[in-house]
Amino acid sequence: MSALVESSELEDRHSERVKDSTRSERPLSLVVVRDVEELDSYVPAWEKLAAEAIEPNVFYEPWMLIPAIRSFGAGRDLLFVFIFDTNDLGRAALCGFFPLVCRRRYKGLPLTVLSLWKYVHCFLCTPLIRTEYASECLAMFFDWLAADAHRAALMEFKSIAGEGPVHQLLLKHFYERASSTLVEERYVRAFFRPLANADAYLHAALSGKRRRKLERQEKRLSETGRLEHVTLAPDEDYAVRIDRFLSLENSGWKGKEASALAATEADQEFFRAVIASAHQRARLQMLVLLVDDTPIAMRCSFVAGRGAFAFKTAFDERFSRFSPGALVEIENVRYLHTRPEIEWMDSCAAPDSVLINRLWLDRRTIETILVPTGKRPGEMIVSLLPLLRWLKRKLPGGFPDLPRQFQSASISGQASTQRSSVVQAPGAG
Repeated sequence: MSALVESSELEDRHSERVKDSTRSERPLSLVVVRDVEELDSYVPAWEKLAAEAIEPNVFYEPWMLIPAIRSFGAGRDLLFVFIFDTNDLGRAALCGFFPLVCRRRYKGLPLTVLSLWKYVHCFLCTPLIRTEYASECLAMFFDWLAADAHRAALMEFKSIAGEGPVHQLLLKHFYERASSTLVEERYVRAFFRPLANADAYLHAALSGKRRRKLERQEKRLSETGRLEHVTLAPDEDYAVRIDRFLSLENSGWKGKEASALAATEADQEFFRAVIASAHQRARLQMLVLLVDDTPIAMRCSFVAGRGAFAFKTAFDERFSRFSPGALVEIENVRYLHTRPEIEWMDSCAAPDSVLINRLWLDRRTIETILVPTGKRPGEMIVSLLPLLRWLKRKLPGGFPDLPRQFQSASISGQASTQRSSVVQAPGAG
């Protein structure tokens, strides 16, 4: 099936078509796809949307998401929502994409919830939305949630950027519809924006003492062999680098804890597929620190529009006294200052990453927002959860008069990095 199709062609046993929206001058159509094989027919339009999205997200591009579905999607109730705008020629142009997972319980409660799918190795879940008709696209998505959406009472916008155009669109939508919202989690992680040059950046980020220490470590490392910083060339055999990265990562603490990519076949297949696709699209940035032509530290990132996303880093722990991980991160700062077309990079790091937080000057907010879909008891749950968590903190012995599932919900909610907060738009009841 072609990705740009007439509305009648979108109806088959694998997808469901929702009634056209009448909120804009031109109708929007929503299609839900459940079969991963059918997704291939949408790839051309999907790639075009990703390139023109109001906010880039490499983790939801087809060359990354489809391998993730094949590696990690088994046993999950996945739905892929495509929203189309019909142009003047009668062709369907894709203007929104929301990959979702449906769960039948929410924090111990017997409630159906839809959530943006955060698969293993996915570090951002901001949906892809085209700039034109962005508000209408989001409105139709919420209309679908309210109309059916598998009877889900709650919608979880998981791990989205807490600033930027998509977040602003959501806030505008919540305000206009007087919707209650619950910020389940909020934290900041390191974010890179270049300064005038690399030296100015490193002087701003690191103390003189720290810079001198790293310079001594690099000098001593160079005394053990010929030291080189290289990037993967467009015509270089990436398969060799993939094998070396997997081996390097597996040789350290991640290998001992069975958390390395080489630990499972699914992780390996996913990593090989996305590195190959990124390299073929000239979207891969791989930095390698070599000693006598042997990699001792490697770093993978993906370019997306005018920015980039850090992905994975590995280093040889036998060289730990020389801080090879820090040295390859410093080289990344220098490299990014030679690429003016890359205006920013998301670290995709944990909020408590000491090295990256020390080296990268800016921060990005990441939020998980829970909203009711319009079905009972979504509104009540969104309103009650903060109260239940407050009671749990104030009453260490628990609250036996409340049902067990509500206690479970309150306990589970304490895992958030920041306390949840309910925001009720003006005019809400």
